[in-house]
Amino acid sequence: MGTASTTRGRPRDTKSHDAILDAAFVLLQREGYAAATIERIAAEAGVAKQTIYRWWKGKAPLFMEVLARKAGQSVDLPDTGHFQSDLTILLTGTFAAVSMTLRPLMRALAVELLQDHELANSMREVFVARRRANIRTLVQRAVDRRELPNNVDAELICDLVFGPMWYRLMFDHAKLDQDAAEQLAFAVTGAAGRAMGDGT
Repeated sequence: MGTASTTRGRPRDTKSHDAILDAAFVLLQREGYAAATIERIAAEAGVAKQTIYRWWKGKAPLFMEVLARKAGQSVDLPDTGHFQSDLTILLTGTFAAVSMTLRPLMRALAVELLQDHELANSMREVFVARRRANIRTLVQRAVDRRELPNNVDAELICDLVFGPMWYRLMFDHAKLDQDAAEQLAFAVTGAAGRAMGDGT
């Protein structure tokens, strides 16, 4: 999973590049997205502002790469032999990563995405696409095991899975925890079987 759309070329100094990403994430966790300016990030990383602007055109693309790195570290694809169990495990890991490390970053970037088409495309590439692909894999395995019908709409299942996550992420009206993962997996599995079962 690349980040070519968020950077301005291959960094020449890997150590400085990593230091910038680490500094951006530290400031985000400590003081929030608004306070994590390019100037503050440069000072935290021990580099010049020009070094940052050489590799990223602004703060939002820089944080998009932070998201790509953090998202890439989380959530393995389970294979228990049962769709609901697999989905529960996957969502538990996803919700934990979002709640513990990615929530402030994703909420901040969501505002930027509304104003930057290129950034929105990057978000789909580095975070959304991979997770939807994981759900499609689980759905296909369930179809192969005849847990779900052949005509199941995998894209709709993806929407049913991630819609509640984003809603809770943005409005913070309910938790994203293991209970939420279990309840959502149960609801999605039941809805898929009931709504689409006539096609088997």
